[in-house]
Amino acid sequence: MSHFRIFGSSVYCHVSKDARKKLDTIDEFHIFMGYTNTPHNYQVCFPSHRMTVVRRDVKFDEEKAVRCSHEKELQLHADEELLAPKE
Repeated sequence: MSHFRIFGSSVYCHVSKDARKKLDTIDEFHIFMGYTNTPHNYQVCFPSHRMTVVRRDVKFDEEKAVRCSHEKELQLHADEELLAPKE
């Protein structure tokens, strides 16, 4: 179970030396969309280009996804308390 990742989490993909210029960054921001049939390949989404590609060299930022999920859950509970009828 430890190899499963959180869908929708932030992913940073490595950009090869051939695909970048001297001052470009070595990684790009993507969103994790899913797995492929081949091992160690992941489907990631370019938010700016609105397309899905397959990448191999990725680093996951799952802590950010967990933090956002926790914050949304707290907000939902706060909203439910405001909508609950008071006696």
